[in-house]
Amino acid sequence: MSAAKKATSAEQKQRSVVLEVLENPKLWAFLAKFTLGVLFFISGFTTANTNYFEQYPLFDIPFLAEFLIGLAAGAFGFHTLPIIAARVKDWFEDFLAKEINKIVSRFWDEQSKRMSQARRDRDKRQQKEREMKNKEELEGAVLLDTSILIDGRLLDIVETGFFDWQLVVPQAVLDEAHLISDSSDDLKRQRGRRGLDMINALKKVGSVRIFKAHGDISKTEGVDKELIRLAKKYKTKIMTLDFNLNKVAQAENIPVLNVNELTNALKTNILPGENLKVKIVQKGKERGQGVGYLEDGTMIVVVGAEGKIGKTLSAQVSRVIQTEAGKMIFCET
Repeated sequence: MSAAKKATSAEQKQRSVVLEVLENPKLWAFLAKFTLGVLFFISGFTTANTNYFEQYPLFDIPFLAEFLIGLAAGAFGFHTLPIIAARVKDWFEDFLAKEINKIVSRFWDEQSKRMSQARRDRDKRQQKEREMKNKEELEGAVLLDTSILIDGRLLDIVETGFFDWQLVVPQAVLDEAHLISDSSDDLKRQRGRRGLDMINALKKVGSVRIFKAHGDISKTEGVDKELIRLAKKYKTKIMTLDFNLNKVAQAENIPVLNVNELTNALKTNILPGENLKVKIVQKGKERGQGVGYLEDGTMIVVVGAEGKIGKTLSAQVSRVIQTEAGKMIFCET
């Protein structure tokens, strides 16, 4: 190796050592502490250099007091002050972190409260809008029970044109009719399917709609209580043939439309003393009685017609009795 190359290599090593020394943080920390110590020594020495120590030097040695005070001040600056500064720095950083954390936490708490309140306000607004929409849909409507759909007479009544209310089938009623139509019992299955057919037929004439809204299907309380709840909440009528539902609705002051009552009201009004033509079709409960029916289904009980089954008689009305099942007319030949 040539001398020039050796010299270059030695210079590079020197530079590397110098850079390592200069980049050493401990060195700079020592230099900073040493500088503080020197500055504090000078400050202490200068401060202590007063007339008092000039007149009364310590142990009669000039500048001894100033040197000792400066030395104590330098030791404080070199050793104690950096420790205090480090602890103050740690305390300040911890304090600052805690305060920032409090501010951030308070900010997010406020934001969370605002977001929660905004969500509650939005839910209330949406709920109010749904309630208004439901109220508009059910205003002046009649809620149909499963029994009235299975009965089958409602379509004929609607087609006469005398009935102009909006008919509404709650989702709970539709579900019940569907459940009955899937029954293993043949009779129940036929009744359920007839109820579904009735809904489809009413849809074709534009007289019925299905009402489905949040919270309107009460699987735990049953269909009857659901109808009562909807009728009370939205002030609607109920159309049913269910005796118990009829009684409960009346107790709750809910208007009830009963097809049987309508049928009885439309039957021919017969007065005592009128003469009727009636065909005897069976024996009556009492001895000597024969039973026949008018075209509207009204039962006619004819005294003295037990042996005249199959014959058409002229009979005079003696009395008319109104029962829950309808009118019963008693006649004499």
